[in-house]
Amino acid sequence: MPFEPIRLLILFDDARGYCGRVVPRMKELLEHRAFDVDVHRIQDGPVDIGPYKGLVIGSPCFGLGIKGVGPTPELTAFLEDLNDLDEKKVALFSVYEAGLGTTFDRMKGLVLSLGAEFVAAHGYWLLRPHHDEHVIPAECMVRIR
Repeated sequence: MPFEPIRLLILFDDARGYCGRVVPRMKELLEHRAFDVDVHRIQDGPVDIGPYKGLVIGSPCFGLGIKGVGPTPELTAFLEDLNDLDEKKVALFSVYEAGLGTTFDRMKGLVLSLGAEFVAAHGYWLLRPHHDEHVIPAECMVRIR
């Protein structure tokens, strides 16, 4: 039987360009782990998630992570409009300025309420985005199969 890579979608809110700073490297690291990876910014409109086994969903987190905690309202609305999130495996990431606050608690609650299976989360500090950049790709390799 020939090998067929698992399809993943990196879906993110690129407000202020924060998530866009880590996505190219994340895509590369996932592809090095034999995933077939597509990228979609919510600013580019609707997307069909049907063909994907898993999603990596990202949101920026502004300020101290208190008032500007993620997910952004735009990402929340985008995810609520998706029809096929049931039974998808989802990893979460956030790019933050100073602190994450309750970003991952809120993002995890959102994806679970939409029927997805949460597999991992990792925060990327805006000033040092490559620190621990392997976390999401490694967790996806183990948990999305």
